[in-house]
Amino acid sequence: MARSTRAPKLETRTSRLKLPVAKKPAYVRVAPGISLGYRRNETAGTWVLRVADGRGSSWTKRIGVADDFDDSDAHSVLTFWEAQTLAKAMARGAAPGSAPRAPLTVERAATAYLASLEIRNRRTAHDARLRLNRLFLPRFSAKHVSDLTRRQLEEWRDGLVRTNEDAEQRRRSQDTANRVLSIVKAMLNHAIGDPANGLSDDSAWRLVRPFQRVGRPREVHFTVAEVLRLLDGCEDACFRDLLTAGFLTGARYGELAACQVRHFDTDGETLHVPSGKTGARTIILQPEAVTFFARLASNRPHEAPLLSRTDGAAWGPSHQVRPMKRALVAAKLDPTGTFYALRHSYISRAIEAGVPLNVVAENCGTSVRMIETTYAKVLAAKRREFITMGAPRLFAA
Repeated sequence: MARSTRAPKLETRTSRLKLPVAKKPAYVRVAPGISLGYRRNETAGTWVLRVADGRGSSWTKRIGVADDFDDSDAHSVLTFWEAQTLAKAMARGAAPGSAPRAPLTVERAATAYLASLEIRNRRTAHDARLRLNRLFLPRFSAKHVSDLTRRQLEEWRDGLVRTNEDAEQRRRSQDTANRVLSIVKAMLNHAIGDPANGLSDDSAWRLVRPFQRVGRPREVHFTVAEVLRLLDGCEDACFRDLLTAGFLTGARYGELAACQVRHFDTDGETLHVPSGKTGARTIILQPEAVTFFARLASNRPHEAPLLSRTDGAAWGPSHQVRPMKRALVAAKLDPTGTFYALRHSYISRAIEAGVPLNVVAENCGTSVRMIETTYAKVLAAKRREFITMGAPRLFAA
């Protein structure tokens, strides 16, 4: 029977609680190349495994909570002797002669998840990759999945929320945080679902709750007549062009602001969006939109902004907010409307015209599922008309 290593300062809860609270664990060597550490916390301490990699370095992994205040359950709460036995087994791959396996990092978990998602749905994978790279991985990529805590993830989630006095911006940021949280949970569940990763506890992310009642359909949208009133209310001709582009394409403000003259293809009758919430895409334009963009692009440098401000510069973040409010007031339209309402209007009008949802989704850089959820009222109102017009008939008059 293998001999256990003695460590008087760590063997009992009484001796451990005499140690000062510290970020760095106190280690004891329990086998060649294997050390068991104890990190003294303000609450219960944790057991940490450290394994030499044979190249002059080492890796560490949290393996459980010490029985400082609760009795051992031989699973997540461990005595010193149980932690020592588990540390040796984990370091040796839980099998005689097997090589030590480094803990799974969040970055590796994300890579594996996105590769799997790519096979199933390329568009969803692209969106998930953009969100993870921008909002999650910069903070957590190097961390081990097994070391993640509920507190860390909740602090990250809360950090995505805007704290200014604009209630609508706060709600939207909470809604965005929920969307990213769902991607993070899916990624971590994918990791724990692979036995090769040696993960067994999902409580760190399973217990993190999304914000409640913050996701709701876009409510403000305009009819064609209202859009014409909105355009008439614009004193700035350049902003009027921006509004027109928004309604004729359904593109997001940031997507249109990033377009240059070279992105408009007169012959192909398309507008290439170089960047956006869901990445680059090509928008198919209807004839009126082609004529509109041809006017904007005529005799202008290829690198110039397709939609520019009065001074010729590109539209920047939030530049549309104040002009939009003035135009809404002048047109006597709902003052809570935003530039996004033009996208909402484009999609609503396209649905009403009977454009297939997958075509609308692809042109607008979203998903059919999102359209079905967000525009449920529009779809419900048109359901009978669609059936009357398009359902198969047996005895045609």
